[in-house]
Amino acid sequence: MYKLNKMLIAALAVMGFISAKAQTTLPSSIAQVVKEDASAKTVLENILTRTSIRKFKQQPVEDAKIEALLRAGMAAPTSGNKQPWHFVVLKEKKDIEKYAESNQYHAEDIKKTPLFIFVCADTTRMAEGQSKDLWIQDLSAASENILLAAHALGLGACWTTVYPIEKKVKGISKTLNLPSHLIPLNGIIIGYPAEMEQPKDKWDVQKVTYGIRQ
Repeated sequence: MYKLNKMLIAALAVMGFISAKAQTTLPSSIAQVVKEDASAKTVLENILTRTSIRKFKQQPVEDAKIEALLRAGMAAPTSGNKQPWHFVVLKEKKDIEKYAESNQYHAEDIKKTPLFIFVCADTTRMAEGQSKDLWIQDLSAASENILLAAHALGLGACWTTVYPIEKKVKGISKTLNLPSHLIPLNGIIIGYPAEMEQPKDKWDVQKVTYGIRQ
């Protein structure tokens, strides 16, 4: 699997699917760990340089990249392998404009967004009992995979919250004409960045505890 991952990264780079992002100096502690492992360095740089992008060029996202994003989402871990997700993709201008018309606050920005991926829970594939709400964790893992994949592919992306805000859940469900067994967790906006954002350094050793408190 490790060898396969290295081959995949190399192939994507040759095909132009992995962008040449601005060179970022890794923290010395991480640089030391990955100094002889180009694959690990690529992965960690992608994680540490990802940031939320909200403004996009008026350029469509290629179908091959959309499939790559969805495959990345479906590669996420899920409790009991339930895979309780369903993805709704808006890429056609007419669909995006219809969604924009239903949003009274950000309509103009929405119209300029080339791609939406709504990450929804499929209630027919949820666990039961106390494990029922694990779908939130499962879909959050899938969403983060999509965000990281978008960054790796030279795209910008941003997670926009839907669940658990009831008004948003009902409004988006109605606009997207979702069947009753689907619950939208979020809408990920995606496109080629019109402007670059500097990633935030969120490392804070004060937020880490090693071992059991005495």
